[in-house]
Amino acid sequence: MISLSETIPRVGDVGGSRFIVGCSHREVNDRNPRYDGLALLPVDEQQQMMFDEGLEFEEEVFVELARLHKVSSMRLSDDPDTATLQAMARGDKVIIGASLPVINHRGGRPDVLVRHGDAPMSNGKWAYLPVDVKNSKPLEGDSKAKVWPVGALDAPWIENATDTDLGNGKAKSDHSLQLAHYWLILNDMDHAPAIHPIGATISSDKRVVWRLLDDGKNSFIAEAQAEWNERWAAIEAMRNGEARHTRPVYRDECKKCRWHDVCESELITEGHVSLVSGVGVIQVRKLAEGGVGTIPQLAALDPVNVDANPVPKYAALGSNIDAARVYLRDDGRPYFKRGSSEFTVPRADIEIDFDIENDDIVYMYGLHVSERIDEHTWTEGEYLSFHTYDRSDPTAEGRLLADFWRWLHETVANAHANGRTVAVYCYSGGFAEIPRMKEASVRNAQIAGVPSVDDIGALPSHDWWVDMHEIAKKLHWPSRTLGLKALAPMSGFAWDADDASGANSIIWYRAACDPTNPDRGVMGAKLLRYNADDVLATRELRQWLHNGVHGRGWRIDPVEMLTA
Repeated sequence: MISLSETIPRVGDVGGSRFIVGCSHREVNDRNPRYDGLALLPVDEQQQMMFDEGLEFEEEVFVELARLHKVSSMRLSDDPDTATLQAMARGDKVIIGASLPVINHRGGRPDVLVRHGDAPMSNGKWAYLPVDVKNSKPLEGDSKAKVWPVGALDAPWIENATDTDLGNGKAKSDHSLQLAHYWLILNDMDHAPAIHPIGATISSDKRVVWRLLDDGKNSFIAEAQAEWNERWAAIEAMRNGEARHTRPVYRDECKKCRWHDVCESELITEGHVSLVSGVGVIQVRKLAEGGVGTIPQLAALDPVNVDANPVPKYAALGSNIDAARVYLRDDGRPYFKRGSSEFTVPRADIEIDFDIENDDIVYMYGLHVSERIDEHTWTEGEYLSFHTYDRSDPTAEGRLLADFWRWLHETVANAHANGRTVAVYCYSGGFAEIPRMKEASVRNAQIAGVPSVDDIGALPSHDWWVDMHEIAKKLHWPSRTLGLKALAPMSGFAWDADDASGANSIIWYRAACDPTNPDRGVMGAKLLRYNADDVLATRELRQWLHNGVHGRGWRIDPVEMLTA
């Protein structure tokens, strides 16, 4: 076979399967000698928990595969590379804990290799397909549902897979890139079959989910090769003191990266455009083509006559310019977007602020209910929750959803029956509450009172349902993101816990569910307070915006009033 590896690494350089995944600047920093000995951002509790759980799940899968197929993990060997090569030479049907030798600077440890075919290939070698164990769902996004080849641990070969509907979404890109990396190694070893590249993940439900790595439209093989070459070229440029090929660009994944503080400091010092909400990797590249890399440079462009600017025109250019001006103004308040008409923040006689908490299940529905006193005044209200910390009860999640659903619809119906209006406020319900409740519905469809997926999906169509994130998106904010924790503090709200975050809430939840944890009660109470603060934050934010729209205490001004 012709090698697909055309690389420029130096002797001794090795890139593993994660080398081509995520931020390319991370890989350059990892090999930059100027950072030797620098203290980097440590792994936090939530990340460590995920790592530990991933390893535990991997071991659980390995044990089950070993039992089913009467084999042992290569990683138990004193020399895993040699053990893997010997197993491949024998034509073992399932190889657990594979460790492939470094070839053309690529190194890889696919969790499983499964044999393809009942006879060696024409070159005398057995063909193998890569499989990785992932303690997560196999799909991401909400693209139209289609069937996927899905197999089981007792018969993990592609020929035993059956077409299965896994719901909306596409195969996770990061996982597919890693599988493509393994495929390239197998190809260079002459162990890849002469078929369209394919690989699989063993997902958290222990199903073997296959996906093409090159379907004629999207090629993870080509992407893996391109990323490989581009990253080594960037590393070589750094080593030679040449103009750098990569640079920090702020995005969500930066928050958990070990290089966060180093890159953030550089971005803030520079005033880089990626600190502005709505300016992502694609926009950064477009702006760079016109020599625009800082927020003042972006703010100085013309947001009206965008064709007159020295950068390639793109759909969000005018909006990005205005957002840069708001960011520089930094006066702790939002502005109406250019040309937009003023809007209202819906108010009602009965106002319900709503937020869920979830881990692998939805374990808490939190609500804050307040009632109108007069035209401009509402009661302080009260908080209530439907929650469980019992992970041993398989019916708990379903009963919670049924109880919450019954309470919500009875409350709305009673209000309407008494001639009163009602509004239910969430924040980013289309990304959080609704998808998570749909998943809970599917898991618990057998439990009485659990609403259907369609019933849950219909929530946004009700005139009493208000997603405050959709309202927030109608404004320009002096913040990097439009998350509730970024916006609510502008209204004067502060969370009780200094370490309040969705990631930390998972740590607290696991502790609250652990009967052996001495802090179980404290963590349970902390979770309730955290959820109560989340719904109060939504309440404070919407009331503040309502006042700003109507000029009570402050006013939301149009962005047109700002100049560069």
